[in-house]
Amino acid sequence: MKSTVVLTILITIGYIIGQILSLERSSLIYYVIQINYLVLHGFYWQLVTSIFVTPNFFDWAFNTIAMYFIYWLYKGEAGKLEYIIFLIAGIVGNILSLYLYPPFVASAGASGGIFGLFAYYTVTDYLKDKQLNQISIILLVSVFILSDTLPFFDVDIWAHTGGILTGILLSLLFFKINKTRGTV
Repeated sequence: MKSTVVLTILITIGYIIGQILSLERSSLIYYVIQINYLVLHGFYWQLVTSIFVTPNFFDWAFNTIAMYFIYWLYKGEAGKLEYIIFLIAGIVGNILSLYLYPPFVASAGASGGIFGLFAYYTVTDYLKDKQLNQISIILLVSVFILSDTLPFFDVDIWAHTGGILTGILLSLLFFKINKTRGTV
């Protein structure tokens, strides 16, 4: 099964967990989403669990749609490397949020990892072909601007930014490694 599909399934499982935890006992959700104050006081696992768990339907829906478009454009061509890119981009985005938002800000969702994956593929395509995939650039920039500026979205701009920057850096790193190995 393609890694993009598996990540989408994990995002869906995280949404179901978020729904169950927020409906049954609302205080349990605070153990798996990122609360900056709690992370700074030892709840480090939230940097990872909050990537997958969200109680927000719209967050889940938009993340699932974004993963569909990434799959449609790239067919999971990075293979299992997608897991690493997604996870590192999500964690870096969460760390930026941790230090750039006030302590009692809560955040959850996969968008940092998704933006990282999207940026990775966009830059990798450019490095391979020396031309930009216009659809990728338009989608990446449009979704970033719209999701971070429209008032009805309650998004974590630092997770998005951290994800994009990480995706770009990982693309450059893996391209250089592959070029050194002669596999590009």
